[in-house]
Amino acid sequence: MATEACITKEPKGLGFFERYLTVWVLLCIAGGIVLGKVAPQVARNLDGMAVVIDGAPVVSIPIAIALFFMMYPIMVKIDFGEVLKAGRSVKPVTLALVVN
Repeated sequence: MATEACITKEPKGLGFFERYLTVWVLLCIAGGIVLGKVAPQVARNLDGMAVVIDGAPVVSIPIAIALFFMMYPIMVKIDFGEVLKAGRSVKPVTLALVVN
């Protein structure tokens, strides 16, 4: 009776983006602070895009949109490696865009 070797995939390590996620977050925070100092009107315009009830802002539309785009890929378990592979063939992507 021969034993067959099980082939198991080694888990991949963290990618470049994941490895330095803390750095990216800190850079975004710093960028936001700099943008607020250099162009304060941008912050006022973003603050103005909110759902207001009884004079109080309840939901910031820009934050809601950013959170949606941040959480949606995780909720639907998108494999970005496969997305990049699919993007290399133009015909199926174009067909999907035209049909949708």
